[in-house]
Amino acid sequence: MAATVPMSNPSSNSSSPSAALVLRRAWVIWFALLGGPFLLFLVTVWRLMDSEASAASPTFTRAWFLGSMAYLAAVVPAAFFWRSRIFKAYWSGQVVAPRDYLKGMLTIWLALDTAGLVGLVGCAVSGRVLPCLLPALVAFVVFIPFWPSGRAMTRSTGGDDDAEVYKDPR
Repeated sequence: MAATVPMSNPSSNSSSPSAALVLRRAWVIWFALLGGPFLLFLVTVWRLMDSEASAASPTFTRAWFLGSMAYLAAVVPAAFFWRSRIFKAYWSGQVVAPRDYLKGMLTIWLALDTAGLVGLVGCAVSGRVLPCLLPALVAFVVFIPFWPSGRAMTRSTGGDDDAEVYKDPR
């Protein structure tokens, strides 16, 4: 039995990528952003394990640690706020455009990835694993559950004024 596949006009899809394509791109980006800090962590620990050089001063290490924590405290909540602005359609019961989904998730992923990288660079620069590894671990733990599910661009929450069709967004 033959099946027909509807062909879309390529000129109409060039301006707006499909949800499936954006989700595939999001997974590739997410794994790349997950693997980069992990490899840097392995290199840093390996380098510090074989290093006999003296560590940086405790004041420098403390300042780097506090700077990393300040970044986490300021930039990551700002990224969540910005994503909620980009996902405004989702909170009003509609789906988010695929391009906006990728922009919103990238905002959070890049903020968390940068926080992890700053913490790991602090380990490498200071010559000590702790306390600079702590902000990197916090960023990693927060980054993991934000894998690309695509829910916001494929499932609407329904009308928020109708209790029968409204689904609480996760």
